[in-house]
Amino acid sequence: MDKLFKIETFLPKEALENIKNALYELGLGKVGNYDCCLSWYEINSSWKPVSGANPYLGKVGEIEFAPEFKLEFQCREEDLKNAVEAIKKNHPYEEVCINVISLIKV
Repeated sequence: MDKLFKIETFLPKEALENIKNALYELGLGKVGNYDCCLSWYEINSSWKPVSGANPYLGKVGEIEFAPEFKLEFQCREEDLKNAVEAIKKNHPYEEVCINVISLIKV
């Protein structure tokens, strides 16, 4: 049985299509006999760029509040590296938050 993970990342609306398409092209988001199984939804986020940051949105030293999208999908262990690379390559943020969570198959 393949070890499964959930990958989740946070991104601005304008990056959603590029990141989804990059993951689709790699054949990611497989669940049983289905592929391209991704979920995304709008959330509210905050962050504060500190000295040395080059923020995509916001100003150094100020807390920024903005809508973002959370994108998540299941990923097999052998696809993790490609998935993370595809997200980073297509993501506009200087620091990309990518959470990789081990799943238990039920």
